[in-house]
Amino acid sequence: MSRKDVSTPLVLKTPAKLNLCLKVLGLRADGYHEIVTWMQQVSLYDEVHIEPGGKRILVYADRDDVPGGSENIVYRAARALRAASGRKTLGARISLKKNIPAGAGLGGGSGNAAGALWALNRAWNLGMDRADLCEVAAQVGSDVPFFLCGPAAVCRGRGERVEAKEALRSGWFLLVKPPVALSTHEVYGWSRERLGREGRDFDETNGPARLGRYEYGNDLEGIVFPRFPELDSLCAMLVRQGAVRAMMSGSGSAVFGFFRRKWEAERAATHIKESEKGGKCECFLTTPLQVACFP
Repeated sequence: MSRKDVSTPLVLKTPAKLNLCLKVLGLRADGYHEIVTWMQQVSLYDEVHIEPGGKRILVYADRDDVPGGSENIVYRAARALRAASGRKTLGARISLKKNIPAGAGLGGGSGNAAGALWALNRAWNLGMDRADLCEVAAQVGSDVPFFLCGPAAVCRGRGERVEAKEALRSGWFLLVKPPVALSTHEVYGWSRERLGREGRDFDETNGPARLGRYEYGNDLEGIVFPRFPELDSLCAMLVRQGAVRAMMSGSGSAVFGFFRRKWEAERAATHIKESEKGGKCECFLTTPLQVACFP
């Protein structure tokens, strides 16, 4: 991109993710949780509109449940990228059109942040490679590097160590978001009651060396489901409607079912929306992404 293109507005789509497997292995000395997780990006998108220019970073969101300004992870990402560049006068106006539910464990904010890093690197003519961007991304949020590398990966550490994995080639995911939002920080705080390793370094040799291709499950369900049994009920409903498997994504509150056929997933969505327990839920029919959004 030439210097004259710096002020050209950019519009990009950033996807949601699902945790097909999430193991919480222990507490680290830095206060984070050591995890290993298999993540897959899916075809549910937010839009990120970026207008480079000026000397300030401005961030706006179109939903009341998503903060704007300095409280938004996109703002922190842009600030971190500007700091890494050493150019203090770079600015941009960033607007978020949100379709991915907040507080759902679907990575909407992390995907927005990754998209902003990718786009601003080009708009500001910084010339950073993917490794440089991932280093900045890891400072912003644990899931942000994954979105720069997707569409599927096994992530370790606190989530920032990304190993590419072959994406799922077929099938349909029905995402169900109940009318409750969960804080990732709070959910992981609840998990401390079970770990009993606070203040100790995690020894990776005690964890699995590799994550099998067809190994599914989410350790955080054992923390969240007793507090929100309606999520467990939604998973059971998805299985009764023909899902091959159903589970919670990340720290919740969204759950999803994997279906081999589109019509089965559509039928399940209709059943959930018409049911007493699922009537207030949002449902999204998605497919696994095959290529990275940010090449």
